[in-house]
Formats: sequence, structure tokens, C-alpha cells
Amino acid sequence: MIKEIVGSIPRDENFYDREDLIKDMWNIADEHDIFLIGPRRFGKSGILCRMYDKPEKGFKVIFMDCEKLEDPYEFFTELLVEVLKNKTLRLKIKDYANSISLIPTKIIDKVKDHISEIELSEIKVVLRESIEKHWKEESIRCIKELNKLAFDCNEKILFLLDEFPSLLKHMIDDGKYHETKLFLEWFRALRLDLNLTNTRFIIAGSRNIYTVYRNIPDLLLEKGEIKKSQLTYFSLSQVFNDFRNISIEPFEMGTAKEFIKELFASNQIIVKEDIPEKILNLMGSPVPYFIQLLISETKRAHGGNLTLEKIEKIYNERILGPTCRYYFEYYEDRLKEYGSINENGAKVIITELSKAGKLTKSELFDIFILATKSEDSSKFDDLMNDLEMDFYIKFDAGNNNYSFLSKILSDWWLRWHLPSRIRR
Repeated sequence: MIKEIVGSIPRDENFYDREDLIKDMWNIADEHDIFLIGPRRFGKSGILCRMYDKPEKGFKVIFMDCEKLEDPYEFFTELLVEVLKNKTLRLKIKDYANSISLIPTKIIDKVKDHISEIELSEIKVVLRESIEKHWKEESIRCIKELNKLAFDCNEKILFLLDEFPSLLKHMIDDGKYHETKLFLEWFRALRLDLNLTNTRFIIAGSRNIYTVYRNIPDLLLEKGEIKKSQLTYFSLSQVFNDFRNISIEPFEMGTAKEFIKELFASNQIIVKEDIPEKILNLMGSPVPYFIQLLISETKRAHGGNLTLEKIEKIYNERILGPTCRYYFEYYEDRLKEYGSINENGAKVIITELSKAGKLTKSELFDIFILATKSEDSSKFDDLMNDLEMDFYIKFDAGNNNYSFLSKILSDWWLRWHLPSRIRR
């Protein structure tokens, strides 16, 4: 039976719906690499873990969390360690040992039916030492041999790279511009120049890849790592031009209602038919994470029969109040990564949009000008793109206006922020 999980990745019986999306991803991964795109807390990591836990026939799946990685050496070390964790691949690698020189003989000698965590730690140290010497050339050779291994087995290796944008951000923030350039060259060449017919990548992350990557080419130029003529080569569209974008949407309303009922049932709470409707009216678009949060707080605070009035009280006093403020602060913290000018512009835009409900693009551009003292429309477009990815804002092209995808996030923002003085 499904349980409410706030913050942790839902796995096994706690993973809900998304099967059609995952089916599409398996079909696309047969021929293409994938960007899995969606705001934070939309369930990207849960989807990747589901693919890892229940791989499609014909795929060997390697899951890798890049959140704490800081350079190419760590990245490839972790990648090989994750490959060695896969029992089937681990045992087959013995047959390819002479071709994969990046994996030292003393590691190959350790390859067996089972590897302990202690042995994996030892392997990681040895791999790191081996990789740092000629990581770029040898890692390409290694991936080619892994691809050949998969081809010979009539399978594909699928690398699920969760929090990949964080790796790029860490390298840039740490001033590792040369390593960043080499890594981008390597990752592009790996996919576009080698014809790896049996190797695929899916990239996801709580950080927006477009926000993280936007200034990287200019920084590499400024630091002398690339020439001006190379700017296009290192642009996001060129480095990742083979990736297919797959967007995660909120639950359908019918799915969300059943999800709410099952969560209540797992806590032995009987609810009337109007309760799920009330919850969705309060929250707006049914984002699974926010549903889980409200159910969790309801379980703690309902105290007897659950009524519409109690649900609204819990929403206003606990979800939007100090009790749950921690769960939302991430969204505001993310704005600090926009730079001081755009951070200020973003806060004013969010405030005005929260108050108004809907604003046209031209109205928001006027607000942007007043808040940032800039009339650069391209910077405004970049900012709105970032807010769509990070702050649950959506654009209605038919009516040329913006609104909040998530009412709960809009309500929380107004609860904790003073009105701006831009518009009255």
C-alpha cells in the first residue's frame, strides 16, 4: 500500500502513476539521449529510479547521482564504480580486460560474483589514480569498449545521470574552467563522434540545465579557454543537440484524486468524496510532492472527522505557516543563483504575478524594467524561462500571459513576502 513520503524518492509500491511517461522514455532511449525536464519536486529522480529498479528488456541501466561530484575525474570514477556494481556487466568486463586499460589489472582481479562496499571504496581510490593521468583519451576508449560489450550482448547500456547540471555548476563555481572545457568536449565527442549505437544517456536534475549552462561559453571565452570562433561549438544547443526533451507534467485531476484517496487509506483515514476536490482546489495543479506534504500534515493535525473546514485550516495555518516553511525555502534560495539584478527582478515579478493571478508578457516586461533598470528583452526572456523551470510559472501562448502553475507556491510566496512597490 502506498505511503506518504515527503522529501524521499518514492520507490517500489510508493511510486505512483507515470507509467505512460516511462514507457515513452524507454521507446525514445532506444534511439536517442534524453533531457528529463521539469521543476523541482515534480518527480524526476523518482522516474529515474523507477527505470533503474525496473529496467526494460534489452537495457543494462546504470544510475548515478552527480549532486556532489566536482570534476571530470570524480565523474568518470563514479561512473565506472556504478558499472562495476552491475553484476552482469562486472563479470563480462573480465572478457574485455585487455581492451579497457583504464581499469587496472588489480581491479579486474577483484571482479567476482559479489563486491562488498569496502571493496568498492578501495576500487574507487585505485580508479581515481588511474583516471587522472589520461582521463579524456582513456575514458573514451573505455566507453567504446563498454559499448562493444553491450553490442555483443544485443543490449544497450543506459546511463541515468541525476543532478548532472550540479556537476557543471560545481566546476564553474570552483574556477575549474579548463576541466569544464575538457569535460564538455569529451561528453560531446562521446555521443556525437563515436557512433555509440548501444550507449544512451538520460540527464535530469533539480537545477535547470539552461540556467546553469547559459553563461558557461562566455566564461570559458573570458578565461581564455576557448576562442570567440568556438562560442557556437560550446553553446548548449551544440553540446547537447542530440538530446530529446521530455517534460514532466503534474498529475491528471482524476489520477490526483485517486492518489489522495490511497494516501488517506494507507493512514486509515476515511474521507468523503468532497475532500480530494477541496485539496486540489486549495493547491491548484496537482504536484505529487505538495499533495504528499498536505496529506502528511493532515494526518498529524486532523484529530477526528476530517471536514472541509479542517482541510482549509491545515492548509492556511500549517502548510503556508511556519510549520512547513522549510519545505518551500529552497525555491527562494534558488533565486540567489540568478545574480543580484535578476534575483531582485524575479522577486518583484513573482510578487506581482502572485497578487494579480495573470499578467501579460508586456506587463511583466514593464515590471522587469522598473525592478532591474534594464530594457534588455533577451535578459527578460532568459529570466522568465528560468522562472518557468524553477518557480512553477507557466506561459499561455494563446493569451500571451503568464500565471502560476502551482497555487500553493503562489499562496506561500504572498504569505511570507511584503508587497512590492512597483505596482499598486
